[in-house]
Amino acid sequence: MLPVFIYWGIILACIAWFALSLFFSIFYLSRKENGNLWAFAFFNVMAAIVLAIMLVVYRTWGWDVTQYSSLIYLILAGLGVLAVVQAVLGREPKTAKA
Repeated sequence: MLPVFIYWGIILACIAWFALSLFFSIFYLSRKENGNLWAFAFFNVMAAIVLAIMLVVYRTWGWDVTQYSSLIYLILAGLGVLAVVQAVLGREPKTAKA
């Protein structure tokens, strides 16, 4: 029973992190504070790595957990796309030297 809680806990935590990251990305973009997006891109990559490791572990050993891999792949893709967008938009313009 514990593997089921761990499985769904990680999935729900990644969904919550995706929503929170998207909200704060829009918030910081609206305030023109693009430099903060780099941190969110880094944490999105970390969340995607944790989710990918969980997917490999549960695919390898199973533990009688009903797996919805299309949901996991959708979350992984969303985290990856959001991380790339945040990394691109997080660049600060260079100041011109006089």
